[in-house]
Amino acid sequence: MFETKIVSAMEKCFIHQTPSEFAEITRLRMYKNEKAAVQLLVYDDADSWNAVRVFRFEVEGALSPYTKISAVENIPNYLPTPVTPKLAMESDPAFLNGAKPGLYPDLLHPLIHDGCYAFCQQQLRAMWFEFNPEENLEPGVYEIKLRITHKNGFHVKEIPFTVEILPASLPSEDHICTNWFYADCLADYYEVEPFSDKHFEICENFIKTAVESGINMILTPVFTPPLDTAQGGERTTTQLVGVTVENGKYTFDFSLFDRWVEICDRCGVKYFEISHLFTQWGALHAPKVMATVDGEYKRIFGWETDSVGEEYVTFIRQFLTEFTQYIEKNGLKDRTYFHISDEPNEKHVDRYMQNRENIVDILKGFKSLDALSHVEYYQKGLIEVPVPSESRIEDFMAEDIAERWVYYCCGPWTKATNRFFAQSGARTRSLGMQMYKYGIKGFLHWGYNYYNSQFSDEPFNPFLNANLGYWGSAGDGYIVYPGRSGKAWESIRLYYMYKAFEDIRVLRLCESFYGKDKVVSEIEAVYGKTLTFEECADESALMQAIRDRIDDLIVAAINK
Repeated sequence: MFETKIVSAMEKCFIHQTPSEFAEITRLRMYKNEKAAVQLLVYDDADSWNAVRVFRFEVEGALSPYTKISAVENIPNYLPTPVTPKLAMESDPAFLNGAKPGLYPDLLHPLIHDGCYAFCQQQLRAMWFEFNPEENLEPGVYEIKLRITHKNGFHVKEIPFTVEILPASLPSEDHICTNWFYADCLADYYEVEPFSDKHFEICENFIKTAVESGINMILTPVFTPPLDTAQGGERTTTQLVGVTVENGKYTFDFSLFDRWVEICDRCGVKYFEISHLFTQWGALHAPKVMATVDGEYKRIFGWETDSVGEEYVTFIRQFLTEFTQYIEKNGLKDRTYFHISDEPNEKHVDRYMQNRENIVDILKGFKSLDALSHVEYYQKGLIEVPVPSESRIEDFMAEDIAERWVYYCCGPWTKATNRFFAQSGARTRSLGMQMYKYGIKGFLHWGYNYYNSQFSDEPFNPFLNANLGYWGSAGDGYIVYPGRSGKAWESIRLYYMYKAFEDIRVLRLCESFYGKDKVVSEIEAVYGKTLTFEECADESALMQAIRDRIDDLIVAAINK
Protein backbone atom coordinates (compact mmCIF):
# COMPACT_ATOMS: atom_id res chain seq x y z
CA MET A 1 0.00 0.00 0.00
CA PHE A 2 1.27 3.46 -0.94
CA GLU A 3 1.07 5.74 2.12
CA THR A 4 1.71 9.43 2.73
CA LYS A 5 1.48 11.49 5.90
CA ILE A 6 2.43 15.06 6.81
CA VAL A 7 4.32 15.17 10.10
CA SER A 8 6.19 17.72 12.18
CA ALA A 9 9.58 18.89 10.95
CA MET A 10 10.81 18.19 14.48
CA GLU A 11 10.57 14.44 13.93
CA LYS A 12 13.57 12.39 12.84
CA CYS A 13 12.24 9.64 10.59
CA PHE A 14 14.38 6.54 10.08
CA ILE A 15 14.18 4.39 6.96
CA HIS A 16 13.14 1.30 8.94
CA GLN A 17 10.09 3.07 10.40
CA THR A 18 6.59 3.43 8.93
CA PRO A 19 4.21 6.43 8.81
CA SER A 20 2.01 4.85 11.49
CA GLU A 21 4.69 5.61 14.07
CA PHE A 22 4.29 9.38 13.67
CA ALA A 23 1.48 11.78 14.52
CA GLU A 24 -0.14 13.49 11.56
CA ILE A 25 -0.44 17.27 11.40
CA THR A 26 -2.92 19.12 9.17
CA ARG A 27 -2.01 22.75 9.78
CA LEU A 28 0.94 25.01 10.41
CA ARG A 29 0.90 28.43 12.07
CA MET A 30 3.64 30.92 11.36
CA TYR A 31 4.33 34.64 11.67
CA LYS A 32 4.63 36.90 8.66
CA ASN A 33 8.44 36.82 8.74
CA GLU A 34 8.94 33.33 10.13
CA LYS A 35 10.45 30.29 8.42
CA ALA A 36 8.66 26.99 9.01
CA ALA A 37 8.73 23.46 7.64
CA VAL A 38 6.86 20.17 7.57
CA GLN A 39 7.79 16.69 6.38
CA LEU A 40 5.86 14.58 3.92
CA LEU A 41 6.40 10.90 4.60
CA VAL A 42 6.22 8.55 1.62
CA TYR A 43 6.10 4.79 2.08
CA ASP A 44 5.19 1.81 -0.10
CA ASP A 45 5.14 -1.62 1.54
CA ALA A 46 4.64 -3.51 -1.73
CA ASP A 47 7.05 -6.09 -3.11
CA SER A 48 8.38 -5.43 -6.60
CA TRP A 49 11.11 -6.61 -8.96
CA ASN A 50 11.85 -2.89 -9.47
CA ALA A 51 11.90 -1.42 -5.98
CA VAL A 52 12.91 2.14 -6.90
CA ARG A 53 10.35 4.87 -7.64
CA VAL A 54 11.13 8.41 -8.82
CA PHE A 55 8.58 11.09 -8.04
CA ARG A 56 8.26 14.81 -8.60
CA PHE A 57 7.26 16.93 -5.58
CA GLU A 58 5.51 20.30 -5.86
CA VAL A 59 3.34 22.72 -3.90
CA GLU A 60 0.12 24.13 -5.32
CA GLY A 61 -1.26 27.35 -3.87
CA ALA A 62 -0.23 30.81 -2.74
CA LEU A 63 2.81 29.54 -0.83
CA SER A 64 4.31 27.82 -3.85
CA PRO A 65 6.73 30.69 -4.72
CA TYR A 66 7.99 30.71 -1.13
CA THR A 67 8.59 26.96 -0.75
CA LYS A 68 11.87 25.06 -0.87
CA ILE A 69 11.61 21.27 -1.18
CA SER A 70 14.40 18.91 -0.15
CA ALA A 71 14.80 15.24 0.65
CA VAL A 72 15.94 14.17 4.10
CA GLU A 73 18.90 11.89 3.42
CA ASN A 74 20.49 9.43 5.80
CA ILE A 75 24.14 9.58 6.84
CA PRO A 76 26.25 6.74 8.30
CA ASN A 77 26.63 7.19 12.04
CA TYR A 78 29.08 4.78 13.65
CA LEU A 79 29.26 6.54 17.02
CA PRO A 80 25.88 8.00 18.05
CA THR A 81 27.10 8.79 21.60
CA PRO A 82 30.48 8.82 23.35
CA VAL A 83 29.69 5.46 24.96
CA THR A 84 28.24 2.13 23.82
CA PRO A 85 24.49 1.93 23.10
CA LYS A 86 23.71 -0.01 26.28
CA LEU A 87 25.44 2.53 28.52
CA ALA A 88 23.95 5.41 26.57
CA MET A 89 20.39 4.17 27.00
CA GLU A 90 20.96 3.49 30.68
CA SER A 91 22.12 7.10 31.05
CA ASP A 92 19.38 8.61 28.89
CA PRO A 93 16.64 6.40 27.42
CA ALA A 94 15.50 9.23 25.10
CA PHE A 95 18.27 8.65 22.55
CA LEU A 96 16.87 7.83 19.14
CA ASN A 97 17.31 4.43 17.48
CA GLY A 98 18.46 2.95 20.77
CA ALA A 99 21.70 4.93 20.34
CA LYS A 100 22.77 2.22 17.90
CA PRO A 101 25.01 2.73 14.86
CA GLY A 102 23.19 3.01 11.57
CA LEU A 103 21.81 5.40 8.99
CA TYR A 104 20.49 8.59 10.58
CA PRO A 105 18.32 11.26 8.92
CA ASP A 106 20.21 14.54 8.73
CA LEU A 107 21.12 15.95 5.30
CA LEU A 108 18.66 18.13 3.39
CA HIS A 109 19.48 17.05 -0.15
CA PRO A 110 18.29 19.25 -3.03
CA LEU A 111 15.86 17.70 -5.48
CA ILE A 112 17.22 16.36 -8.77
CA HIS A 113 15.92 15.96 -12.33
CA ASP A 114 13.66 19.02 -12.31
CA GLY A 115 12.11 18.56 -8.89
CA CYS A 116 12.27 14.78 -8.54
CA TYR A 117 13.68 12.40 -5.99
CA ALA A 118 13.89 8.63 -5.68
CA PHE A 119 12.74 6.35 -2.91
CA CYS A 120 12.90 2.62 -2.35
CA GLN A 121 9.95 0.43 -1.53
CA GLN A 122 9.66 -0.68 2.10
CA GLN A 123 11.90 2.22 3.16
CA LEU A 124 10.49 5.38 4.70
CA ARG A 125 11.29 8.58 2.78
CA ALA A 126 10.83 12.03 4.34
CA MET A 127 10.43 14.99 1.99
CA TRP A 128 11.07 18.42 3.47
CA PHE A 129 8.80 21.37 2.62
CA GLU A 130 10.11 24.68 3.97
CA PHE A 131 8.01 27.85 3.77
CA ASN A 132 9.56 31.32 3.93
CA PRO A 133 7.12 34.05 2.79
CA GLU A 134 9.36 36.88 4.13
CA GLU A 135 6.33 39.09 4.94
CA ASN A 136 5.06 38.89 1.35
CA LEU A 137 1.71 37.38 2.30
CA GLU A 138 -1.17 38.95 4.19
CA PRO A 139 -2.30 37.28 7.43
CA GLY A 140 -4.89 34.62 6.90
CA VAL A 141 -5.51 30.94 6.24
CA TYR A 142 -4.00 29.47 3.09
CA GLU A 143 -5.10 26.12 1.71
CA ILE A 144 -2.34 24.41 -0.22
CA LYS A 145 -1.67 21.00 -1.71
CA LEU A 146 1.50 18.95 -1.63
CA ARG A 147 1.52 17.20 -4.98
CA ILE A 148 3.27 13.98 -5.96
CA THR A 149 3.56 12.97 -9.61
CA HIS A 150 5.55 10.24 -11.27
CA LYS A 151 8.67 11.42 -13.12
CA ASN A 152 6.91 10.46 -16.35
CA GLY A 153 4.11 12.88 -15.58
CA PHE A 154 1.12 10.84 -14.42
CA HIS A 155 -0.67 11.92 -11.26
CA VAL A 156 0.04 10.01 -8.04
CA LYS A 157 -1.42 11.93 -5.10
CA GLU A 158 -2.36 15.36 -3.69
CA ILE A 159 -2.29 15.98 0.05
CA PRO A 160 -4.20 19.03 1.36
CA PHE A 161 -2.60 21.16 4.04
CA THR A 162 -3.38 24.44 5.81
CA VAL A 163 -0.93 27.21 6.60
CA GLU A 164 -2.07 30.11 8.74
CA ILE A 165 -0.10 33.36 8.57
CA LEU A 166 -0.55 35.07 11.95
CA PRO A 167 -1.20 38.83 12.12
CA ALA A 168 2.19 39.80 13.51
CA SER A 169 5.85 40.04 12.60
CA LEU A 170 8.64 38.86 14.86
CA PRO A 171 11.06 41.44 16.27
CA SER A 172 14.54 41.53 14.80
CA GLU A 173 17.15 39.22 16.31
CA ASP A 174 19.09 40.45 19.32
CA HIS A 175 21.11 37.30 19.93
CA ILE A 176 24.65 36.52 18.81
CA CYS A 177 25.43 33.08 17.48
CA THR A 178 28.72 31.68 16.27
CA ASN A 179 29.49 28.20 15.00
CA TRP A 180 33.18 28.22 14.20
CA PHE A 181 33.74 28.67 10.49
CA TYR A 182 36.73 26.81 9.01
CA ALA A 183 37.93 28.31 5.75
CA ASP A 184 40.70 25.71 5.59
CA CYS A 185 38.23 22.79 5.58
CA LEU A 186 36.53 24.29 2.53
CA ALA A 187 39.85 24.76 0.72
CA ASP A 188 40.79 21.15 1.51
CA TYR A 189 37.46 19.58 0.55
CA TYR A 190 37.06 21.45 -2.74
CA GLU A 191 40.80 21.34 -3.48
CA VAL A 192 41.16 25.05 -4.15
CA GLU A 193 43.92 27.50 -3.26
CA PRO A 194 43.14 29.26 0.03
CA PHE A 195 41.73 32.74 -0.59
CA SER A 196 41.79 32.36 -4.33
CA ASP A 197 38.76 33.76 -6.15
CA LYS A 198 37.17 30.33 -6.12
CA HIS A 199 37.81 29.86 -2.41
CA PHE A 200 36.29 33.24 -1.60
CA GLU A 201 33.25 32.28 -3.69
CA ILE A 202 32.83 29.04 -1.73
CA CYS A 203 33.32 30.82 1.60
CA GLU A 204 30.64 33.33 0.63
CA ASN A 205 28.21 30.52 -0.17
CA PHE A 206 28.76 28.95 3.25
CA ILE A 207 28.63 32.29 5.09
CA LYS A 208 25.35 33.17 3.36
CA THR A 209 23.78 29.89 4.49
CA ALA A 210 25.04 30.49 8.03
CA VAL A 211 23.45 33.93 8.23
CA GLU A 212 20.16 32.70 6.75
CA SER A 213 20.11 30.12 9.56
CA GLY A 214 20.64 32.50 12.47
CA ILE A 215 24.45 32.44 12.71
CA ASN A 216 25.48 36.09 12.68
CA MET A 217 29.08 35.98 13.95
CA ILE A 218 31.84 34.49 11.79
CA LEU A 219 35.20 33.20 12.97
CA THR A 220 37.67 35.32 11.01
CA PRO A 221 41.13 33.77 10.43
CA VAL A 222 43.50 36.71 10.64
CA PHE A 223 46.00 33.88 11.23
CA THR A 224 45.32 30.16 10.74
CA PRO A 225 43.12 29.29 13.74
CA PRO A 226 45.16 27.29 16.30
CA LEU A 227 42.18 25.04 16.98
CA ASP A 228 41.95 21.24 17.07
CA THR A 229 45.50 20.87 15.82
CA ALA A 230 47.92 18.22 17.04
CA GLN A 231 50.91 19.68 18.82
CA GLY A 232 53.58 20.03 16.18
CA GLY A 233 51.02 19.62 13.39
CA GLU A 234 49.59 22.18 11.00
CA ARG A 235 46.26 22.98 9.45
CA THR A 236 46.10 24.28 5.91
CA THR A 237 47.19 27.91 5.97
CA THR A 238 44.26 30.32 5.91
CA GLN A 239 45.67 33.68 6.92
CA LEU A 240 43.87 36.88 5.98
CA VAL A 241 46.60 39.22 7.15
CA GLY A 242 49.71 39.50 5.02
CA VAL A 243 52.95 39.82 6.97
CA THR A 244 56.27 41.05 5.60
CA VAL A 245 59.54 41.12 7.51
CA GLU A 246 62.35 43.28 6.25
CA ASN A 247 65.42 44.03 8.31
CA GLY A 248 63.59 42.70 11.37
CA LYS A 249 60.59 45.04 10.97
CA TYR A 250 56.99 43.91 10.44
CA THR A 251 54.53 45.38 7.98
CA PHE A 252 50.96 44.20 7.51
CA ASP A 253 48.66 43.94 4.51
CA PHE A 254 44.90 43.91 5.26
CA SER A 255 43.63 43.60 1.68
CA LEU A 256 42.43 39.98 2.08
CA PHE A 257 40.79 40.91 5.37
CA ASP A 258 38.99 43.74 3.55
CA ARG A 259 37.65 41.27 0.99
CA TRP A 260 36.48 38.97 3.80
CA VAL A 261 34.63 41.87 5.44
CA GLU A 262 33.00 42.81 2.13
CA ILE A 263 31.73 39.25 1.71
CA CYS A 264 30.44 39.09 5.28
CA ASP A 265 28.70 42.46 4.93
CA ARG A 266 27.09 41.32 1.69
CA CYS A 267 25.78 38.20 3.46
CA GLY A 268 24.49 40.09 6.49
CA VAL A 269 27.09 39.11 9.09
CA LYS A 270 26.84 41.34 12.16
CA TYR A 271 29.94 40.35 14.13
CA PHE A 272 33.52 39.31 13.49
CA GLU A 273 35.16 36.80 15.83
CA ILE A 274 38.92 37.18 15.47
CA SER A 275 40.70 33.83 15.57
CA HIS A 276 42.58 32.93 18.73
CA LEU A 277 45.84 34.77 19.35
CA PHE A 278 47.39 31.83 21.24
CA THR A 279 47.15 28.05 20.94
CA GLN A 280 44.32 25.95 22.34
CA TRP A 281 44.69 23.91 25.54
CA GLY A 282 47.00 26.10 27.52
CA ALA A 283 47.90 29.19 25.46
CA LEU A 284 51.52 28.04 25.58
CA HIS A 285 52.42 28.77 21.97
CA ALA A 286 51.78 31.10 19.07
CA PRO A 287 49.41 30.26 16.22
CA LYS A 288 50.97 29.47 12.87
CA VAL A 289 51.98 32.77 11.29
CA MET A 290 53.31 32.91 7.73
CA ALA A 291 55.34 35.84 6.44
CA THR A 292 57.51 36.95 3.56
CA VAL A 293 60.94 37.32 5.11
CA ASP A 294 63.48 39.09 2.92
CA GLY A 295 61.63 37.75 -0.12
CA GLU A 296 61.01 34.18 1.15
CA TYR A 297 57.51 33.07 2.22
CA LYS A 298 57.78 30.90 5.34
CA ARG A 299 56.43 30.20 8.81
CA ILE A 300 57.80 32.58 11.43
CA PHE A 301 55.76 31.45 14.47
CA GLY A 302 54.07 28.22 15.52
CA TRP A 303 54.35 25.37 17.99
CA GLU A 304 58.03 26.09 18.47
CA THR A 305 57.21 29.63 19.68
CA ASP A 306 56.84 30.44 23.36
CA SER A 307 53.69 32.56 23.63
CA VAL A 308 55.27 34.85 26.23
CA GLY A 309 58.67 34.96 24.57
CA GLU A 310 59.99 38.37 23.63
CA GLU A 311 59.84 37.74 19.87
CA TYR A 312 56.16 36.80 19.74
CA VAL A 313 55.11 39.41 22.29
CA THR A 314 56.81 42.08 20.17
CA PHE A 315 55.06 40.78 17.05
CA ILE A 316 51.58 40.39 18.51
CA ARG A 317 51.66 43.80 20.15
CA GLN A 318 52.68 45.47 16.92
CA PHE A 319 50.07 43.55 14.96
CA LEU A 320 47.25 44.29 17.39
CA THR A 321 48.18 47.96 17.55
CA GLU A 322 47.89 48.33 13.79
CA PHE A 323 44.95 45.96 13.45
CA THR A 324 42.80 47.63 16.12
CA GLN A 325 43.52 51.03 14.61
CA TYR A 326 42.49 49.63 11.23
CA ILE A 327 39.28 48.21 12.69
CA GLU A 328 38.36 51.49 14.33
CA LYS A 329 39.13 53.46 11.16
CA ASN A 330 36.77 51.20 9.20
CA GLY A 331 33.95 51.38 11.75
CA LEU A 332 34.18 47.74 12.87
CA LYS A 333 35.03 48.17 16.55
CA ASP A 334 31.56 47.46 17.92
CA ARG A 335 31.27 44.40 15.68
CA THR A 336 34.58 42.78 16.65
CA TYR A 337 35.40 40.27 19.40
CA PHE A 338 38.83 38.85 20.23
CA HIS A 339 39.94 35.48 21.59
CA ILE A 340 42.94 34.58 23.73
CA SER A 341 42.58 30.80 24.21
CA ASP A 342 40.00 28.11 24.93
CA GLU A 343 38.92 26.85 28.40
CA PRO A 344 41.91 27.60 30.67
CA ASN A 345 42.12 25.27 33.66
CA GLU A 346 44.26 25.26 36.79
CA LYS A 347 47.34 24.24 34.77
CA HIS A 348 46.88 27.04 32.26
CA VAL A 349 45.46 29.97 34.17
CA ASP A 350 48.79 31.62 34.97
CA ARG A 351 49.93 31.49 31.34
CA TYR A 352 46.54 32.68 30.15
CA MET A 353 46.73 35.64 32.52
CA GLN A 354 50.27 36.44 31.41
CA ASN A 355 49.25 36.44 27.76
CA ARG A 356 46.28 38.62 28.56
CA GLU A 357 48.40 41.10 30.46
CA ASN A 358 50.77 41.37 27.50
CA ILE A 359 48.01 42.70 25.22
CA VAL A 360 45.21 44.00 27.43
CA ASP A 361 46.24 47.62 27.08
CA ILE A 362 45.95 47.42 23.28
CA LEU A 363 42.55 45.70 23.39
CA LYS A 364 41.08 48.22 25.83
CA GLY A 365 37.59 49.10 24.62
CA PHE A 366 37.26 45.90 22.58
CA LYS A 367 35.31 42.88 23.71
CA SER A 368 37.11 39.59 24.33
CA LEU A 369 35.39 36.26 24.85
CA ASP A 370 36.54 32.71 25.52
CA ALA A 371 35.07 29.42 26.59
CA LEU A 372 35.48 29.55 30.37
CA SER A 373 33.67 27.13 32.66
CA HIS A 374 35.46 27.98 35.93
CA VAL A 375 33.61 30.91 37.48
CA GLU A 376 36.51 31.67 39.82
CA TYR A 377 38.64 32.64 36.83
CA TYR A 378 36.02 35.12 35.71
CA GLN A 379 35.99 36.50 39.25
CA LYS A 380 39.74 37.04 38.91
CA GLY A 381 39.17 39.13 35.80
CA LEU A 382 40.54 36.75 33.16
CA ILE A 383 37.94 37.62 30.53
CA GLU A 384 35.24 40.19 29.97
CA VAL A 385 32.75 37.88 28.22
CA PRO A 386 32.96 34.35 29.66
CA VAL A 387 31.33 31.56 27.66
CA PRO A 388 30.58 28.71 30.08
CA SER A 389 29.39 25.27 29.12
CA GLU A 390 25.66 24.81 29.63
CA SER A 391 26.54 22.28 32.35
CA ARG A 392 28.22 25.11 34.32
CA ILE A 393 25.88 27.98 33.52
CA GLU A 394 24.29 27.99 36.98
CA ASP A 395 27.67 28.84 38.52
CA PHE A 396 27.72 32.08 36.55
CA MET A 397 24.16 33.25 37.13
CA ALA A 398 25.00 34.92 40.45
CA GLU A 399 27.66 37.04 38.75
CA ASP A 400 26.95 40.51 37.38
CA ILE A 401 27.81 39.79 33.76
CA ALA A 402 26.76 42.41 31.23
CA GLU A 403 26.74 40.02 28.26
CA ARG A 404 25.89 36.41 29.03
CA TRP A 405 26.92 33.57 26.73
CA VAL A 406 26.74 29.78 26.76
CA TYR A 407 28.16 26.91 24.72
CA TYR A 408 27.95 23.18 24.33
CA CYS A 409 30.00 20.77 22.24
CA CYS A 410 30.72 17.06 22.79
CA GLY A 411 28.92 17.39 26.08
CA PRO A 412 26.80 17.44 28.04
CA TRP A 413 25.22 14.56 26.16
CA THR A 414 22.63 13.19 28.59
CA LYS A 415 19.28 14.91 29.13
CA ALA A 416 20.61 18.37 28.20
CA THR A 417 20.12 20.18 24.91
CA ASN A 418 22.64 19.37 22.19
CA ARG A 419 22.63 18.66 18.46
CA PHE A 420 23.72 15.03 18.04
CA PHE A 421 22.16 12.95 15.28
CA ALA A 422 20.81 10.63 17.98
CA GLN A 423 18.94 13.37 19.82
CA SER A 424 15.46 14.60 19.02
CA GLY A 425 14.75 17.81 17.17
CA ALA A 426 12.88 19.07 20.22
CA ARG A 427 15.96 18.60 22.39
CA THR A 428 18.06 20.68 20.01
CA ARG A 429 15.39 23.36 19.71
CA SER A 430 15.00 23.67 23.51
CA LEU A 431 18.08 25.89 23.57
CA GLY A 432 16.01 28.92 22.55
CA MET A 433 13.60 28.95 25.47
CA GLN A 434 16.45 28.16 27.87
CA MET A 435 18.51 31.12 26.63
CA TYR A 436 15.42 33.33 26.83
CA LYS A 437 14.69 32.47 30.46
CA TYR A 438 18.31 32.88 31.54
CA GLY A 439 18.80 36.16 29.68
CA ILE A 440 21.64 34.78 27.58
CA LYS A 441 22.66 36.83 24.57
CA GLY A 442 25.26 34.66 22.85
CA PHE A 443 25.75 31.03 21.86
CA LEU A 444 29.03 29.47 20.73
CA HIS A 445 29.69 26.11 19.11
CA TRP A 446 33.00 24.86 17.79
CA GLY A 447 31.78 23.23 14.57
CA TYR A 448 29.96 24.81 11.64
CA ASN A 449 31.94 22.95 8.97
CA TYR A 450 34.73 20.96 10.61
CA TYR A 451 35.57 18.21 8.10
CA ASN A 452 38.79 16.93 9.71
CA SER A 453 39.66 14.02 11.93
CA GLN A 454 40.78 14.56 15.50
CA PHE A 455 43.61 17.10 15.80
CA SER A 456 43.17 17.83 12.06
CA ASP A 457 45.46 14.94 11.19
CA GLU A 458 43.60 14.46 7.92
CA PRO A 459 40.39 15.54 6.18
CA PHE A 460 37.39 13.23 6.00
CA ASN A 461 34.22 13.01 3.96
CA PRO A 462 31.21 14.05 6.09
CA PHE A 463 28.81 12.24 3.75
CA LEU A 464 30.48 8.91 4.49
CA ASN A 465 31.40 9.23 8.15
CA ALA A 466 29.67 11.65 10.49
CA ASN A 467 32.03 10.87 13.36
CA LEU A 468 35.09 12.96 12.50
CA GLY A 469 37.07 9.89 11.65
CA TYR A 470 35.60 7.87 14.57
CA TRP A 471 36.53 10.62 17.00
CA GLY A 472 33.28 12.36 17.93
CA SER A 473 29.59 11.69 18.21
CA ALA A 474 27.76 12.41 14.97
CA GLY A 475 26.47 15.96 14.89
CA ASP A 476 29.24 17.55 16.89
CA GLY A 477 31.70 18.66 14.24
CA TYR A 478 29.53 20.16 11.51
CA ILE A 479 26.00 21.32 10.83
CA VAL A 480 26.24 21.88 7.05
CA TYR A 481 27.56 19.65 4.27
CA PRO A 482 29.89 20.56 1.38
CA GLY A 483 27.51 20.26 -1.54
CA ARG A 484 27.96 20.47 -5.28
CA SER A 485 29.36 23.62 -6.90
CA GLY A 486 30.75 24.89 -3.62
CA LYS A 487 27.31 25.29 -2.03
CA ALA A 488 26.49 24.56 1.59
CA TRP A 489 23.84 21.87 1.94
CA GLU A 490 21.82 22.26 5.09
CA SER A 491 20.96 19.70 7.74
CA ILE A 492 17.76 19.26 9.69
CA ARG A 493 19.83 20.10 12.78
CA LEU A 494 20.63 23.51 11.29
CA TYR A 495 16.89 24.10 10.96
CA TYR A 496 16.34 23.08 14.59
CA MET A 497 19.00 25.55 15.69
CA TYR A 498 17.39 28.24 13.57
CA LYS A 499 14.03 27.54 15.19
CA ALA A 500 15.64 27.79 18.64
CA PHE A 501 16.77 31.33 17.91
CA GLU A 502 13.50 32.15 16.19
CA ASP A 503 11.69 30.98 19.33
CA ILE A 504 13.59 33.64 21.28
CA ARG A 505 12.08 36.27 18.98
CA VAL A 506 8.60 34.77 19.47
CA LEU A 507 9.05 34.83 23.24
CA ARG A 508 10.23 38.45 23.11
CA LEU A 509 7.12 39.34 21.12
CA CYS A 510 4.97 37.67 23.75
CA GLU A 511 6.90 39.46 26.48
CA SER A 512 6.03 42.82 24.89
CA PHE A 513 2.38 42.12 25.75
CA TYR A 514 2.61 40.23 29.05
CA GLY A 515 6.07 40.69 30.60
CA LYS A 516 8.82 38.11 30.95
CA ASP A 517 7.62 36.51 34.20
CA LYS A 518 4.28 35.66 32.59
CA VAL A 519 5.96 34.19 29.51
CA VAL A 520 8.27 31.97 31.56
CA SER A 521 5.41 30.82 33.78
CA GLU A 522 3.35 29.85 30.72
CA ILE A 523 6.26 27.87 29.29
CA GLU A 524 6.76 26.03 32.56
CA ALA A 525 3.04 25.37 32.95
CA VAL A 526 3.01 23.45 29.68
CA TYR A 527 6.45 21.95 30.25
CA GLY A 528 5.32 20.66 33.63
CA LYS A 529 8.49 21.57 35.49
CA THR A 530 11.00 24.33 36.08
CA LEU A 531 12.92 25.18 32.91
CA THR A 532 16.68 24.78 33.37
CA PHE A 533 19.71 23.79 31.30
CA GLU A 534 19.91 20.44 33.06
CA GLU A 535 17.24 18.85 30.88
CA CYS A 536 14.92 19.84 28.07
CA ALA A 537 11.78 19.11 26.11
CA ASP A 538 12.48 15.89 24.24
CA GLU A 539 9.30 15.27 22.24
CA SER A 540 7.87 17.07 19.24
CA ALA A 541 4.39 17.19 20.75
CA LEU A 542 5.62 18.86 23.94
CA MET A 543 7.67 21.43 22.04
CA GLN A 544 4.69 22.19 19.80
CA ALA A 545 2.38 22.50 22.82
CA ILE A 546 4.70 25.09 24.36
CA ARG A 547 4.83 27.04 21.13
CA ASP A 548 1.07 26.81 20.68
CA ARG A 549 0.49 28.30 24.13
CA ILE A 550 2.77 31.24 23.37
CA ASP A 551 1.20 31.78 19.94
CA ASP A 552 -2.28 31.73 21.47
CA LEU A 553 -1.26 34.42 23.97
CA ILE A 554 0.13 36.62 21.21
CA VAL A 555 -2.94 36.26 19.02
CA ALA A 556 -5.22 37.01 21.97
CA ALA A 557 -3.27 40.18 22.77
CA ILE A 558 -3.38 41.33 19.14
CA ASN A 559 -7.10 40.68 18.85
CA LYS A 560 -8.05 42.61 21.99
